[in-house]
Order: sequence, then structure tokens, then C-alpha cells
Amino acid sequence: MWDILIGILLILHGLIFIMFLVYVKLPEENQYFGWSRKSWLLDKILGEKVIKIIGLVLWSFIIGGFVASGIVLLTGSDVWSLLTIITSFVSLLSFLLFWPDLQPKPKNFILGPIIAVGVIIALLIFQWPTAAILFG
Repeated sequence: MWDILIGILLILHGLIFIMFLVYVKLPEENQYFGWSRKSWLLDKILGEKVIKIIGLVLWSFIIGGFVASGIVLLTGSDVWSLLTIITSFVSLLSFLLFWPDLQPKPKNFILGPIIAVGVIIALLIFQWPTAAILFG
């Protein structure tokens, strides 16, 4: 049962990152939502097109990584944890690179880095959930 619950949560968590692939104007407000295609760190050294490509690749990797982690877990493979750890680190890197450029306010997205850190701590430090818990 835990494998199904965690697998579905990983898939849903990955799909939530789709919001960073879009940059849309909110109809009732004069604000935008999503990632603005800029980076507070990379803007100083790379061009606009390169930053856009880097961001889109990173956000797409995160979506695919978490969705794949969930699917792999649902198939009963232990590889899911390694894939989830890698994807969580890429997620943290992406938030680091693009944090001030998330619209309308970066603080609205604080749950993303918190979840990534929690997943890394659970899987790397506490090695939870164990295969016995997941697969019985």
C-alpha cells in the first residue's frame, strides 16, 4: 500500500513542476505566473536563449524524473530511490538558479525546496521508507 501511495505522490509532485514550463498572465490581475525565463545568477554570464534552454531542460528533467520515480516504484523496483534523490538535487539546483525569477512571488513556491530537502533527508539519511515497508 505504501508503494502505491508514495508512487502516486511522486507522479503528482512531478506534474506540479509543469507550472514552471509555462509563463502566463493571470487574467484578473496584472501579474504573471510561472518562471520568467531569467536567472539571477546566470543572467550575468549567459545569454537569454541559453538560460531559457537550461531552465526548460532542468524543469523538464524534474518533471520526467519524479514521474519516472513514481512509475518505477509502482513496478516494484528499488531504483526509484536513486532516481528520486537525483531528481530532488536537480530540483534544488533549479530553485537556486531561478528562485527570484519565479512569479508572482518566489515565496509562493517554498514548498518545492522544502519537499526536496525532506525527500533527500528521508532517503539518504534515514533510509526511509525501506523496501520491507514498501514491498512487504
